[in-house]
Amino acid sequence: MSAKKKPLQPPDPETVDAAVTAAYVSNRLTRGQDALYLAGRRASMGDLEATAGANDLMQGADMLAASEDIDSMTAIVHSLNEDDLDDAMEISAISGELMVISDVLATLEMDTLSEFLLDRSQHLRRLAVDNILRYGALRALTETLDETGETMARLGEEEMAEGTARLDLAEAATANSQAMAIAGEEMIAEGLAALAAAQGALDAGDEI
Repeated sequence: MSAKKKPLQPPDPETVDAAVTAAYVSNRLTRGQDALYLAGRRASMGDLEATAGANDLMQGADMLAASEDIDSMTAIVHSLNEDDLDDAMEISAISGELMVISDVLATLEMDTLSEFLLDRSQHLRRLAVDNILRYGALRALTETLDETGETMARLGEEEMAEGTARLDLAEAATANSQAMAIAGEEMIAEGLAALAAAQGALDAGDEI
C-alpha cells in the first residue's frame, strides 16, 4: 500500500536553490489558475442548472394547472351525459305511452288520431335512441378526459421533481465552485508569498 502523498510544502529560501523555489512557485500559480478556471466552469454549470430547474418547475406548475382544468371539464361533461341518459329514458317512456294510446284509438276506429300519435311515438323513440347514443359518446369522452388529466398531473409532478433535483444540483455546483475558487486563490497566494520570500532572501544576500 503506497503512502499518502504529502501536500507540497513551501521551500526554505535559506536552504534551497532558485530552481526548487521556481518549481514550487510555478506549481502553486499553475494549480491556482486551474482551480479558478474550474471554479468558473462549475459556476456556469450551476447557473445553467438553476435556469433549467426553474423552467422545469414552471412547466410542472402549468401541467398541474392544466390537469385541474381538465378535471373540471370532465365533471361538466359527466353531468351532461347523465342528463342525456335521464332525458332519453323519459322520452322513451312517453313514446311507449303514446303507442299504447294509439293502439286504443285504433281499436275505437279513430284512425286519423291513432296514426298521428303513432307517428309522434316513433319520432320520440328515435330521439330517445339518439340521446342514448350521445350518452355513450359523452361517457367515452369523459373517460378520455379523465385519463388525459391523470397523465397531465403525473407529467407535471415529474417535471416538478426534475426541477427540484436540478436546483439542488445547481446549489451543489455553486458551493463547489466557491470552494475551488478559494483554494485557487490560496494556492496563488502561497506561490506569490514564496516568490516574495525568495526575492527577499536574494536581496539580503546581495547586501551582505
